[in-house]
Amino acid sequence: MAGILRRITFGLAGLCTLASGVWAQSFDADPIGFDLGDDASGNVLIAAYQPPSEAAPSFSAPGAGQDAVALANGLPAPSIILGRIEPGREADFGITTLLPETVAQMAFAFDDVEKRVAMRGDDPDMFRMLIEQGHIDPPTDRLNVALQSELQRMNCYRSGIDGLWGRGSARSVADYFGERDDGAQWPDQDPSVELFRTIILHPDVRCTAPVAAAPAPRATTTRSTSTRTTTPTRRAATPAPAPKPATPARKPTISSGGGIGVFR
Repeated sequence: MAGILRRITFGLAGLCTLASGVWAQSFDADPIGFDLGDDASGNVLIAAYQPPSEAAPSFSAPGAGQDAVALANGLPAPSIILGRIEPGREADFGITTLLPETVAQMAFAFDDVEKRVAMRGDDPDMFRMLIEQGHIDPPTDRLNVALQSELQRMNCYRSGIDGLWGRGSARSVADYFGERDDGAQWPDQDPSVELFRTIILHPDVRCTAPVAAAPAPRATTTRSTSTRTTTPTRRAATPAPAPKPATPARKPTISSGGGIGVFR
């Protein structure tokens, strides 16, 4: 990894002063620039220059160990190990890409919501660099699940997390951006690492669950029927006939037929 720091250079006079105690030879050389060594960690700051002639002698710093010599391999000779850049101090040296040691120390799992929220509040610049440079991206085969989990956590996705990206997943993306307060728009609802990054860079939203529409009344066919209503009419009670007067008992009559009368 290379990144010459233009603002920190030694002039030729400083170079000659540095070299005078090692050998007595005059030569012309370009100014020393500060560079990053391509070692395993990528965080070694080195001062190096390229002599104009291969015949120019080289030297190493007094007491330099084998580690320092190994770290300078592949760079112009002589190279002087100046020191290491502490994780998270890239900006102090004009470096815009996070060094491996910084990533190893600062990065967190893509689904670690607690650490994500903490870093967003404590160190927003480092948080943004980790996200934008892809250090928090989920594995390719976990991207759909990661997106569904994020959207479900904010109530934007209301189906099961199965990694299958269908209409429900696509609709949840539209619902999510509809709730954001920054007016952000998204070109489509397809899954992508760019979509994942913009979701976790922004603070959480809360999607409103849709209100279920009331069911429409069911249409019914009314059959017109004429109903004949019969109202029973009560007849006036017929008074019972007056009892006939009893036939008076017939009195016996006496027949005078020249004989004795007969009673009937």
